[in-house]
Amino acid sequence: MYWSATKRYSRNNCNYTWNGLQQVVPVALDHVSLLEIRAFARKSFRYMDAYRKGLNVKQAEYAVKKYKRHRVIA
Repeated sequence: MYWSATKRYSRNNCNYTWNGLQQVVPVALDHVSLLEIRAFARKSFRYMDAYRKGLNVKQAEYAVKKYKRHRVIA
């Protein structure tokens, strides 16, 4: 997840040369905010906890899915 954000930034800001890539990768690594890194870590921990409890893939995805609203039966 952290790497995907870094990769996304690199793809959007690179001129696709070796030198361009060497310049943009350190910037891309610094571009991902601490809040994003923590959010990625929390989601990873939720997946690890779900698999530790013996859930299968579908159950783990349901358990990890972020609760977004109340008063709605989904």
